[in-house]
Amino acid sequence: MNKILIVDDSKTSRMFIKMCLEIAISKIKEGTFYEAENGKEALALLNEKEVELVIMDLNMPIMDGFTLLRWMKDNDQLKKIPVIVITSTNNAAKREELLQMGADHILSKPVSPAKLAPIVKAITPDTMDLDEYGA
Repeated sequence: MNKILIVDDSKTSRMFIKMCLEIAISKIKEGTFYEAENGKEALALLNEKEVELVIMDLNMPIMDGFTLLRWMKDNDQLKKIPVIVITSTNNAAKREELLQMGADHILSKPVSPAKLAPIVKAITPDTMDLDEYGA
């Protein structure tokens, strides 16, 4: 797992998610990170770059995370890419809807290396080396 797309309208959040991944998962330090500010930019990147994991926020301008997830899971090439959705909502119905739409995991904010590492490991068990933050 070394090609990761981080989708969030906040540059600070994207930087923090990347940092959490680098701290928590040693092999990611050698990886390639792509960043998008919204779902529309993310779709453009997904169509031109090889991506192995998408980590996305839900609330973004232009195209939100729900719409991006729907587009990805309706596309034969993109639907195979694992998706972690980061959200501040604790609404069980919305979480279930996201899982039914094809999200692989829903991660509650705030993000931390200790929370992110086991999720990434569960999604891609054969490709990650976890350090002390991992399970």
